[in-house]
Amino acid sequence: MRLFLPVIAAALMTAQAAQAQDVPTTYGAGGEDLVLELGGGGSVAPAYEGADDYVIQPRPFFSLHYLRLPVIGDFGGKPEREFSFGPSFRVVRERDDNDYAALTGIGDVDTAVELGGKVRYRRNSLEAFLALRRGVTGHDGFVGETGLNVITRPLERLEFKAGPRLSFADGEYMQTYLGVTAAQAAASGLPFFDADGGVKGVGLSGEARYSLTQSWTLVGYGGYERLVGDAADSPITKAGSENQFTAALGLTYTFGLDLFD
Repeated sequence: MRLFLPVIAAALMTAQAAQAQDVPTTYGAGGEDLVLELGGGGSVAPAYEGADDYVIQPRPFFSLHYLRLPVIGDFGGKPEREFSFGPSFRVVRERDDNDYAALTGIGDVDTAVELGGKVRYRRNSLEAFLALRRGVTGHDGFVGETGLNVITRPLERLEFKAGPRLSFADGEYMQTYLGVTAAQAAASGLPFFDADGGVKGVGLSGEARYSLTQSWTLVGYGGYERLVGDAADSPITKAGSENQFTAALGLTYTFGLDLFD
């Protein structure tokens, strides 16, 4: 709660100071070539994949709403646009086997940065998406998510989206976080486990966005994932939990840049 309180306080002060403005519906209409949403906050998440311990940590927020490239064309724009494509990234905190008794002898995994892309299709109040990323640090595997959202707007400035999720990963990712090599088994006492790629988890997640002003937005997120397949069968998960919960709260700022004048 100490991590979330500054975010909530900043949001309330911004809301009190701001004058009412229309929520933007079209990006790039003012001549911008790039429209970004950046922010930060805090999150509660499992300490590592398959853990039953949770940690509170900083959470960055980033969205590319619009990009216009000379000759190539534009990406994004109206939120209700049917097809859109943008970047996808994730940071996975380091795993230190000295921090958790269940991991003793399993070895450390460095902080992972995953970069990739996300494609989205929206029609009225329904949205489908697919995200795929590759680890550039921490692991060399591919990981991604797909899902559906039902989108509602009970108030002009308040939007909810929620729906089912499915996550997947290749063998490289699975072995890094959920596999147990022969050497690790000898050091930790856990059984040897060769983790294969495939569907990693199924669950539900949702997001709420409240537009404080035309530029400032309060964002909240919550999700549940049930690990399945080799992710659930891993000795690391057996020592932890198949049930993975996450929550986040943050404040973001949306701005545009004119790049190609």
